[in-house]
Amino acid sequence: MKINIKNIEFDVASNAKLESRKEAKRWSKFSNQFIPVVKKIKGSKYKLVSGAEKLHLAEEKGELQVECNLMNKLTKEQKGELDLRLLYQSSNICPINLGEEFLSFRKKFDTTQQELAKKTGITPGTIHHYESLIKTLAPSLKIHVQEKNLTFKEARSIADIDDLKKQLELAAPFLDGTLSSVHVEKIVSLTKKYPTVNVKDIIENITKGKPIVEKDSPSIDETKTLDHSIVDFSTIETRILDISAEIDLIQTQEIPEFKRLKLISSLRILQSRALLALSSLNTPPKKIGLTTLFATDKELS
Repeated sequence: MKINIKNIEFDVASNAKLESRKEAKRWSKFSNQFIPVVKKIKGSKYKLVSGAEKLHLAEEKGELQVECNLMNKLTKEQKGELDLRLLYQSSNICPINLGEEFLSFRKKFDTTQQELAKKTGITPGTIHHYESLIKTLAPSLKIHVQEKNLTFKEARSIADIDDLKKQLELAAPFLDGTLSSVHVEKIVSLTKKYPTVNVKDIIENITKGKPIVEKDSPSIDETKTLDHSIVDFSTIETRILDISAEIDLIQTQEIPEFKRLKLISSLRILQSRALLALSSLNTPPKKIGLTTLFATDKELS
């Protein structure tokens, strides 16, 4: 329902329930989609529960009314979204607990990070970072986050590294105070850029300015080269089955947008090669039921 802004009471200085003006600007894209929630006081007077940025932006545009949701008329899902928003705004919530809350809510109501972002005003990237603490961070590091030995910024950056052993090595200088949080994004970036370099050397590059030296690639004589003109029929069937099993798992994974697009491109290449192979074998795909496994480019786009 639309309510006159002058009839809504809200404390612009409150940090517990309201976002600061700075945050309103930073989140404008997503907070614009969040409908403020109000609680009726008496008559035509209401108390704002959450959504101050929307009121600020409406006032800037000279609007007299703003669309609001009444607290007592929220559905269970809307109430859960509001609770998540208020938890996120709270300075007391542990990042690990908030990540669990995000995951639990999305599983319960079968919603994506993007959809939840639109309904809470919290950016999808932020939701992803909190959830990554639960999904990919090493268990021992989760405890350090809960005990406030590791900051959220440090933890969510380190969680981008898949190797749990490397995560522990990366976290060590932040836990013992050798490095401060300002260096975490750089150290993680270098770890991704130089995957073959020891974490210790990367840390020394940051703390002591030691040059990063990548290991020399093995010479041609030291490596076993693969002749692409020869097919190893003794292993190709096993390899095809292995990759097929991995492709099946894609359907159960939550994949970031940039990786999804790369996978689509790679699968299209695989589709093309498989169809060519079937054609060369003089075996029409429809005879062995493979036409249903390969969507056309038009269907994938």
